[in-house]
Amino acid sequence: MKTVNGVALSLIAIVIVLFTSPATPAQHKHGQSGQKQASMMGMKSEMAKMMQSPHHKLMMAYMKSMADFATTLRDQAVKPGSLDAEFARGTVSELRHNLDAMDALHQKHMQSMSAEMQSKMQMMMEKMDKNRSMLKDQVSALEADVQPDKPDAKQVVTHANALLKHLGMMEKMGRAGTPRKKTGMKKMEMKKM
Repeated sequence: MKTVNGVALSLIAIVIVLFTSPATPAQHKHGQSGQKQASMMGMKSEMAKMMQSPHHKLMMAYMKSMADFATTLRDQAVKPGSLDAEFARGTVSELRHNLDAMDALHQKHMQSMSAEMQSKMQMMMEKMDKNRSMLKDQVSALEADVQPDKPDAKQVVTHANALLKHLGMMEKMGRAGTPRKKTGMKKMEMKKM
């Protein structure tokens, strides 16, 4: 559930990118109505406000934390020898905690959003739901991977890499339309076994 919140905010960021893309001025030149232009400007304003909200910033921090835990898990799994099951379970537990926290934030944000705004963002919301579902599936896969006394390190690496790839994509979307600054997030390198 908490992953849902993070993904929703990331998808909202995608909408911001779509509405701040270079195509917007070109559309205006081709006779876009004043009402449509005003609606888009209102949406941009709403999205910009959301991107600066403490909830969005907290969501991005949860995503960064998940990326850090997933990287740590993957890096341990690629080392020679067996993966310590207790370590792996603790790390995956932290991934679940962050995911749940993100989901709670998302739910709170959705409840505060007007019906009109939800209607305007319906397509984006559907994409966000898909992303949330993917995050949940990836964390669930890791939870299953670490249950045995001797986790299969190759499976852990595969699922951790999938999670890292998805989080990297979401991080880019979540920062779209905002000035570039150092975020502290490192590029996520994919290691193959």
